[in-house]
Amino acid sequence: MNLKKTLAVTATAIGLGMSIITPAHASTGEENQESPDACMKSQSASVFKYAIYFNSNYGGAYRNVGYPVYDFADERVGGSPQAGTQPLLFCHGGSGNNQGIKNNAASVRNKHSTYYAVTYYNSGYKGSSDWATPNSSRNLSQAYNQNASFNWSSL
Repeated sequence: MNLKKTLAVTATAIGLGMSIITPAHASTGEENQESPDACMKSQSASVFKYAIYFNSNYGGAYRNVGYPVYDFADERVGGSPQAGTQPLLFCHGGSGNNQGIKNNAASVRNKHSTYYAVTYYNSGYKGSSDWATPNSSRNLSQAYNQNASFNWSSL
């Protein structure tokens, strides 16, 4: 990530009162969309530390996510506008397979040992949210079937 982009991300996070993680957590959308880790059948083998599920109690289809997602309905590869939207989809069979994640999730797993995983009601890391502590799993309550974005937090 270049210095100008790093400073812009930091300024935005500070302005929003968010804890900045590290530039390594920034994404162009490509990692979440195209990485083999996103749809690995073995979640424990995935390097991605956040998993989001279609059903409560970690059931149905899921997707591993490694980087913040500004809008689950439009995770753009390269980060720039392109024709149409690029939604993140659930994978691996079960109910919800190949459906969009936005407004369809019921539970999450945070496999990170340090950071909280925050699932937001609105796009852009806004609105009500559900916080999953490090190394925990939970059913969504504030963002149950109304989830639109995800980010990491050090608080």
